[in-house]
Amino acid sequence: MKKLAIGCGLIVLLVGAGIIGVGYYGYLKVRSTVNQFAELRQVPDIERGIKIQTPFAPPASGELTEKQVERLMLVQRRVHERLGQDFAAMERNYKSLMDKKEATVTDLPTLVSAYKDMAASWMSAKREQVQALNDAGLSLSEYRWIRLQSYRAIGVPFVDMDFGRLAEQATSSKPAEVMGNVGPSTGPGAAANLKIVERYRKDLERYVPLAAFGL
Repeated sequence: MKKLAIGCGLIVLLVGAGIIGVGYYGYLKVRSTVNQFAELRQVPDIERGIKIQTPFAPPASGELTEKQVERLMLVQRRVHERLGQDFAAMERNYKSLMDKKEATVTDLPTLVSAYKDMAASWMSAKREQVQALNDAGLSLSEYRWIRLQSYRAIGVPFVDMDFGRLAEQATSSKPAEVMGNVGPSTGPGAAANLKIVERYRKDLERYVPLAAFGL
């Protein structure tokens, strides 16, 4: 896991350095690549099945609650179970992404192309995520915030290649938002969060590929 974290950090630094120079070019490349996958166009409709659609306002303290982390883990476990043996393919794609020696924004289409190898299983997992969020009483925005703070607490970064966000934003005219999807869970976050999250460290580390691909 340390190797993955270090590799992720290198990718994020290189991506950050390349955004200014090739941001719009990278956006166009990502948009073209995403639009090749008909399945991804279904994602916004699937996510509209989430019962709680109101934006989540994070607390100023940045502190998690026990209940929030418990619900995060419930959702991640259900998604992991739905993937079954297909999780191994997702894990391989994630490790391949982390093993890149150099990366810039222009590499995004290549990274997105990994979706072709796991399209059906990812869509199935996305539907399971929506059902699990509804059962847990979470909005997608709150879930993403809890997930981010949890990984920050244990010091495990990940590159966010959320196919759902890419699909939604690739049809927009906001390239900055698309580029903004590539980023780590950096920073320690609220000090109190580690005490809550530490007991789930092993599972969270195992589920990093889910987080990286927006699940």
